[in-house]
Amino acid sequence: MIVLIIWSSHLINLESCPFPWSNPMRPVRVVIYGAGTMGLLATRLLTEKGVQIVGAIARSAAKRGVDLGTLSGLDPLGVKIDTNAERVLTSVRPDVVMLATQSFIPEIYDQMAMCIEAGANVLTISEETFFPWNTSPTLTAQLDRLAKARGVTVTGGGHQDSFWIHQVAALMGASHRIDSVKGYATWNADEYGADVITTKHVGETLEAFENGTADADAPPTYGRNVLGALAQASSLTPVSWEATVRPVVVDHDRPSQSLGSMLAAGTVIGYSDVDTMRTAEGPVFTFEMAGYVYGPDESDKNVWDIYGEPDLHLENGVVPSYTTTCTQWVNRVPDVINAAPGVVTIDQMPPLSYRALPLQRYVHDGMLT
Repeated sequence: MIVLIIWSSHLINLESCPFPWSNPMRPVRVVIYGAGTMGLLATRLLTEKGVQIVGAIARSAAKRGVDLGTLSGLDPLGVKIDTNAERVLTSVRPDVVMLATQSFIPEIYDQMAMCIEAGANVLTISEETFFPWNTSPTLTAQLDRLAKARGVTVTGGGHQDSFWIHQVAALMGASHRIDSVKGYATWNADEYGADVITTKHVGETLEAFENGTADADAPPTYGRNVLGALAQASSLTPVSWEATVRPVVVDHDRPSQSLGSMLAAGTVIGYSDVDTMRTAEGPVFTFEMAGYVYGPDESDKNVWDIYGEPDLHLENGVVPSYTTTCTQWVNRVPDVINAAPGVVTIDQMPPLSYRALPLQRYVHDGMLT
């Protein structure tokens, strides 16, 4: 055997090498739409990946005129937060709008439509948008037509991207036969502020919880979006859906930092959404997502079991969901720019990749003009 070793005295400069695409002349231009917790964390991550943040939009009048960098705990970026979304979008012409305002398509439809009309791709962490076709089909079809007409892409990303879709789909690919798939994930409602925690019925009695969750007009669960995406990724046909809600009750007093109060024993500290999807091909999928106020020794979980031939198990240990929501959101930016126009769901995107270089280095030639 002959081993040939070539040594060069010239170190490779990653900034100058044409990998993975030839280097566009300018950075990706981004508008942050929603200057809350997630938007501010994403601001730091984006700037560290060479993105040029050209605008910031907030709904709160108290944030108007504040420098986005200052609000994010960074040096000033020279980007003042505005509450007039149309003015920002039409004046700065971003490549991508990072949207982090509300969770459901009906709530953010007008915001997304405005971004599309301005010629911007939309990458949102709205939970419904990572597979909205079976929960808001009419509005999704309208967004799809509008995006295709304007030549831009709409995608929902965030924590569910890798942990609930791509990792699970890859594990399913190791199966010969699948009888059932069961997923269980938790998140700490206390980390996301009072606005979110109040939607989880925290502090209510069991009776009040049962009355409140009996509303037939309750929004769709995120589990239906997750399971729908997994079905499409595996070419399975959903034929029925079931959804139940389980309260999480504390058996001792537990403090809530977001509410600034003590939750008494016997009260609700959150709840689980449990979704079941049956498919025409046989496999049955169940996903339980529990959001509640954690105790001092609890952490986020992501556990999936596949039963069939063979049985398979996926567990991510301690999952920093708060952070990974933003890291996956930011790492998707080049993929959204590269994608075909229209509503492109996460299951149709390539698996996430680590982005070591400035994000424009991963954008196809001609996409940043």
